[in-house]
Order: sequence, then structure tokens, then C-alpha cells
Amino acid sequence: MNPLVFIAEVMPEAGKDKINALRGYFSDEIVNRLDKSPGPGHRLKRVTSRMMLVRIFNELGLETSRLKGLHYNPHGKLVTDTGKPHISISYSTNIVACVVSSSKVGIDVEDTCYQPAARSVDLLEKLTKRKIKDQLDFFSLWTQIESIAKLYDDKGLAKIFYGGLLSEKHYTRQFLFKNKYMVSIASATRLNATGQVKTLMI
Repeated sequence: MNPLVFIAEVMPEAGKDKINALRGYFSDEIVNRLDKSPGPGHRLKRVTSRMMLVRIFNELGLETSRLKGLHYNPHGKLVTDTGKPHISISYSTNIVACVVSSSKVGIDVEDTCYQPAARSVDLLEKLTKRKIKDQLDFFSLWTQIESIAKLYDDKGLAKIFYGGLLSEKHYTRQFLFKNKYMVSIASATRLNATGQVKTLMI
């Protein structure tokens, strides 16, 4: 299965009815963690992503009962109990992006309308030894690195930068969604340049 990217706008609200519906698909660990979100906005993004996964599994012909096997590993990454399909999720302002694949995959999305802090640009240039030309170039590089980090279940950005993982061979693909959101997908195997992107109404 070549990586399939699904994108949805963040739900405006998530009442008890939606949470109760999620309990029918996910474990208590996954649902209870929704209420431990850093804030109401982040909670809505998490709820949206879980509702998306139900839709995605249905669309791909995957048994939704397998969603009960989703859990957080010791490094806080969402993984399946069987290891497949591989799932990666990213949030940015008003959208949620999710990619599903039979092989290891990572996704990151950022709103390019926000001006990155000068210290962030300086740090990224220092760590990558690359001159950043403009705002779009910054987000292109940043999301690419973030998506590579999400390929690994047990490594964060520090290991990517300082552990030499950026020199490993990865395949990445990028595109702008709605001319504003930079989306990067990373895989350990070759990516189809015309891979499917589908928007969902949640």
C-alpha cells in the first residue's frame, strides 16, 4: 500500500456523544488521553484525528476492530499492536493530516503563514548547515525533518540531528495544501510522486 494521505478540518466541537462513539472503536487508554490534552484546541485536533481513523479504516476496507489495538509506545508514539498498517498524524492550526501505509511512514504539516522566529531559523541553519532562503524554504526543511523523525518509533528530533540519522537514506515528498499548509511525507521506501491525497468531512 503506497502511503495515502487524508486531510480534514478540525472539528468545531466534540461533545459527549462523539467521545462515547469513539469508545466503541478505541481502547480506554486512547480515549482517556483526549482529556489530558494541553488545551481545548489540541483536544479537538486529537478527537478529529481519531474520528478520521475510523473513516479511513472503513474507506480502506480495514476492520475497524483493529483500532482497539492502537496504543502509545514508551516514547509516546501512536502504534498498532500488529505493527501494520503504519499510521502517522500531524496537526497545524485548523487541519489534521493523517497518512496510512503498509510500510514505515511519517507525516508533518505546518501553516506557512506564520513567520518563524529568527532564533528558529538560525538554529535550523546551524544544525543542517544549510542557508534558508525564505519563509517557505524554512517550512519545507522543517517539515521534511519532522516527517523523517516520525518514521522512527523510538527516536525524537535530537536523535535525528545529533545521531546522524539525517544522513541515512529516506524518501520524502512535499506539497502545499490550500496554498498555505506545507505537508511532508517520509518513508524508508520509494514514494509515488503522485500519491493519493484525500480530504475528509468530519
